[in-house]
Amino acid sequence: MENAAPIDWISNLPDELLCYILSLLPTKLAFSTTVLSKRWTPLTKLLTALHFHDESVKDEDAFFRFCSFVDTVTASAELIKTFHLNCESRCWGRGRHYSIRGTFLRWIQTLKQHPLENLHLYSTIVNFSQTIILPSKIFTFSTLVVLKLTKFRLDGNISVDLPSLKTLHLNDVYFKNHENFKKFIHGCPILEDLNITHVCYITQDKSSTMNTGEFKSLSKLIRANILDSDVPVTAVYNVQILKLWVNRKLPEQVIIPNNRSFQNLIHLELFTIASEYCEDLMGLFQNCPKLQSLTIAVLLDKDLFKNWKYPITVPNCISSHLRSCTLRFDAFEVDLRLATYILKYAPLLEVLKFTMFDALQLRGALEELISCPRISSRCNINISIGFGY
Repeated sequence: MENAAPIDWISNLPDELLCYILSLLPTKLAFSTTVLSKRWTPLTKLLTALHFHDESVKDEDAFFRFCSFVDTVTASAELIKTFHLNCESRCWGRGRHYSIRGTFLRWIQTLKQHPLENLHLYSTIVNFSQTIILPSKIFTFSTLVVLKLTKFRLDGNISVDLPSLKTLHLNDVYFKNHENFKKFIHGCPILEDLNITHVCYITQDKSSTMNTGEFKSLSKLIRANILDSDVPVTAVYNVQILKLWVNRKLPEQVIIPNNRSFQNLIHLELFTIASEYCEDLMGLFQNCPKLQSLTIAVLLDKDLFKNWKYPITVPNCISSHLRSCTLRFDAFEVDLRLATYILKYAPLLEVLKFTMFDALQLRGALEELISCPRISSRCNINISIGFGY
């Protein structure tokens, strides 16, 4: 037995399991396994998930070899369901935009021949003039379920038809104008997860205004994260979980009660660098009748509730649904009126978390909140010192 030949247990595994293992690796590494045994060579053609990363591309020759490798793999694959591409090489910005766009168009046309479900394109190029320009044909995929784009440009007019898309993440993406961004949202009718961060426009279209009638509501939307982007609230009325970053006042559609309020919203996180909207909070609460979890974070504004007065009526979400409230105020002077109001009128409240910047206020705030009337007998108060969001 001591001289018995070693058994290759891994190569004896079923093709399906081996392909799954290889799909978890970067595609370049997965292909390197073919040098180990002829047993592995046909498996690379069966990979359904392809992950490409150009971290080793340092010069133009290496860049073209990388593109050629992507060409070869995508052309030989029998069934592609996931395609991930990380673009970090400076060569993307050095080449002519026409040839780079043609390269992406060639890959997209190949991917369209497969039942592609997940498409992730990630770039680290921050210089606008060198940002990769994507071909418009990328946005007509009948099978695509997940689309994530980071740091890309869409210069021309686009036509969007993504009938199966459920997850859309756009991070630092440039559209030609607001009209094209609107087309993008309209072309994703069954979205469930929307994450929009720093969407910008190359040209400003003065004829396009952010009015209620422009955007259709995404009726299937479950969660949305909107940061520094003019996504209209009319598009996210049906959302259940909303994370919203605002620079100044809240949009009027959020604070004015109407028939299209956030009827399904149960979790809200609101972040801002100012407090001009705070006096309009009750209007927001009136529009969220089923809200159960609330987070409000304000940075650097000391006059938080300068003009805020207790409302005459208690919003339904506070009196009937609110269970968790987190308040974070990174200012040296903190007003506790909202916290004491919620403690007084939220009978189902289970936890109130209060985070502040100044440690000297900690004891006074704790004493004030503990001593104020509480309608909920099971509410726990947690006060801490913290920095950032």
